[in-house]
Amino acid sequence: MMTIDAHLHLDSDQFASPADAASFLDQEREKAGISHCVVLHLLAQGWSMEEFGEVLALYPKLHGMVNLNPHDKHCHKNLEQAISDMGFIGLKLHPRLQEFSIEEDSVSRLLNTAGELKVPVLIDAFPDGTHLQQGFHALKYAELAKKAPNTNIIIAHMGGHHVLDFLMLAKRIPNIYFDISYSFLYYRGSSITQNMIYAMKSMGFNRIFYGSDYPDRTLAETLKGSLEIFEDYGVVKDDLNKILYNNAASFFGFAR
Repeated sequence: MMTIDAHLHLDSDQFASPADAASFLDQEREKAGISHCVVLHLLAQGWSMEEFGEVLALYPKLHGMVNLNPHDKHCHKNLEQAISDMGFIGLKLHPRLQEFSIEEDSVSRLLNTAGELKVPVLIDAFPDGTHLQQGFHALKYAELAKKAPNTNIIIAHMGGHHVLDFLMLAKRIPNIYFDISYSFLYYRGSSITQNMIYAMKSMGFNRIFYGSDYPDRTLAETLKGSLEIFEDYGVVKDDLNKILYNNAASFFGFAR
């Protein structure tokens, strides 16, 4: 079954250089039968967007999203450069790690720049203890999406245990998308996984992408575990194909 992994990272714990990390990832991608990978740059890993972009350019099935800080006065220029000159396909924001509020005007301005460049924005939305203490709330993401109506926004990790709130908001806000990375296996055995399946069904399995959040687990382990859950809940092949491949292929414009 064709699969696109729409949310993963290079492994900075195992590898000191992005070149070694990308080489290993591409080998793992082939072993796991993953067609394309959306690889998220993280400033916290210490690799610049320039070296990250140069490395990914060597691997046609690895596609980067650049991580920028909206507080950086050069972030708009850097985003334009990353998209036009370095081959990045979108913007990654991580308010929890980078300690900014998505309510700030600088965030919506950067999202609107992404929209002008016709690239999506993926925003971390896993409500762990740290993020909850920082004021995590689904409504903040919805308000941000409305401030940048021409920008497609991917809610990473499907909002965790707030998935039903995000579902109801996405039904009213068409530029909200989701990936199921991390949450789908993290909550396995709880009602949250059932809620995620319910949300997928309620959205007709549209606007939702598979993701592993590698290197949290290996690509093969995450795919195997995710397929087991889909089978347990009786997700049919056509809907599974949407989540695993068709939605992301259409959204990102990936060819087979």
